[in-house]
Formats: sequence, structure tokens, C-alpha cells
Amino acid sequence: MEIALQTAKDYIRARGFSTLTPEAVRAFLSPLKGATFAELVQVTDVALAAKHKAESIVKVSVANVQLFNNLKDFTNVYVNAVKRTAEKLGLDNRQNIDNFESQGNYFEHTDCYSLCKHKTEDKYYLFLIYNRASSVYVKDGLILPKEDVAHYLTPAAARKLMEPEAVNYNKANDVHHTVQLRVVSLSNVVSVHALHEELLA
Repeated sequence: MEIALQTAKDYIRARGFSTLTPEAVRAFLSPLKGATFAELVQVTDVALAAKHKAESIVKVSVANVQLFNNLKDFTNVYVNAVKRTAEKLGLDNRQNIDNFESQGNYFEHTDCYSLCKHKTEDKYYLFLIYNRASSVYVKDGLILPKEDVAHYLTPAAARKLMEPEAVNYNKANDVHHTVQLRVVSLSNVVSVHALHEELLA
């Protein structure tokens, strides 16, 4: 899905009035048992290199994602997804895949699985897995090509933007996988469409 400039501007404006609460997310996902596909619209500020800190670039994304709730006890969505994709890739030792464990995180799941809370701060996030996404970058009211965005980033961030890895490598477990896990701040969420309903910020 291509995001037009006016649509991107509308989403940016909507984020400015965001009032999305953990309670609203919990109520929205309460009927969900297991996983569901959803359309997520989010707006995020791009982290720029120090010499460009005075500038502002915003990323607007529309993504097809998976959300989760009411799972069986001890279910770890990320670990299970990594093991499945690692097995399909066939690049790793079977024992490494079977023994895969996720490392510690700065967040924890609440009683609604896809609603996460920062462990030490009063911040909430959506835990989700990306299937695919379309994005545009907006600077000074205009869409900026990725090639131009890269000039404002650190060298490492620019490489990641221009040459994204198709396969992720988890060094701690020595496992390759294709899971695109995202933990999105509620303050950046513009809307979520799932379960035949729409949750607006």
C-alpha cells in the first residue's frame, strides 16, 4: 500500500492528539483468543545523527501485523515463532533451535499479551509481529526518499535502512530466523484495525 503525502500528514496530525490508553487496548483485544491479523498505523520520530539533532524526520507506517491475547500458560510467542522460521530456513543445528531462549527485555507482558509495560517506568507498548509494511518519511511537510533520509542517520543506521537484513541472526543462541518482532509505544499508534473493529488513538 502506497502512502500518499496528505494521508501521511493526516496520520502525523492524529498522533499529535493521541489519547490511546492501556485500558482501551485491553478492552479492544479482550475477545481475542490466540492470534489475529491486524492493520497498524503508527508514526515515529526518526533517530538522527548528532550533527542533525536540530532537524526532524517522521516515519509513517502502515503494517500488517499479528496481535495476541488469551494464550495458554507459558506460551512465548516470540520463541515459538523463531523456532518455526529457523526450522524452515534450515541453517542451524537442531539442538540450537530447540534450546532457543529469548533474552531479558525492558518490558513485561500484562494480562493482555500484546499489551506490554515498561519494567521500571509508566510506559505501555504494543507487542506484535510484522508481516509486511509500507512506510514513508516526512520532513518539512514533504516526503523524503530513503536515500536522502540515510544522510541524516549514523553510518550504522543508514546501512540498516538501505540494506535491511532478510534474515536475523541471534548470536546468543546461534540461530538464524525471519521474525520481525516490534514493541511499539502506544503514544506512536494512530490506529489498529482488527477483529472487525477499529481502535483509534
